[in-house]
Amino acid sequence: MDLFIQICVAVIAVAFIILMYSVIQTMKVLKATLDEVRMTVGQLRTDVSQITVDVKEMIHNTNAMTLDVRGKLSALDVVFTTVNDIGQALHSFTGVVKQSAASVVSSIKAEDRPAAPAVLESSRDRQDSSHHIASAVIDGVSSSLRIWNKIKKI
Repeated sequence: MDLFIQICVAVIAVAFIILMYSVIQTMKVLKATLDEVRMTVGQLRTDVSQITVDVKEMIHNTNAMTLDVRGKLSALDVVFTTVNDIGQALHSFTGVVKQSAASVVSSIKAEDRPAAPAVLESSRDRQDSSHHIASAVIDGVSSSLRIWNKIKKI
C-alpha cells in the first residue's frame, strides 16, 4: 500500500506540475494580450484627441460657411425685390398698352361713326393714353436704373 500511495502522490505531483505549466503558459498569453490591449487603448486615446480637434475645426468652418451663405442670401433679397419691381413695372406698362390699344380701337370705331363729340373724346383718349404710355416708360426706366444701381453694389 505504501508503494501505491507513493505512485499516486507521484502521479498527482506530475499532474500538478503539468497543470501549473499550462496555467503559466496561459498567463503568459493573457499578459501579452493585455499588453496589446493597453497599447491599443493608448493609441485610441491619441486618435480620439486628434479626431476631436478635427471635428471642432470642421464645426467652426461649417458655422463660418453658414454665416456666409446667410449673408449672400440676404444680398439676393435685394435682387429679388428688384425683379419684383421690374415685374410690377412691366405689368403696369402692359396694362397701359392694353388700355391705349382699347382706346385706339374705340377711336377707330368712333371714326366710323360721324359724330363731332366722339372726335373730341377720341383726341382726349389719345392724349390720356399717350400720357399713360409715357408714365409707364418713365416707370420702366426708373426701375431699370434702380436695378442697375443695386446690381453694381453687389
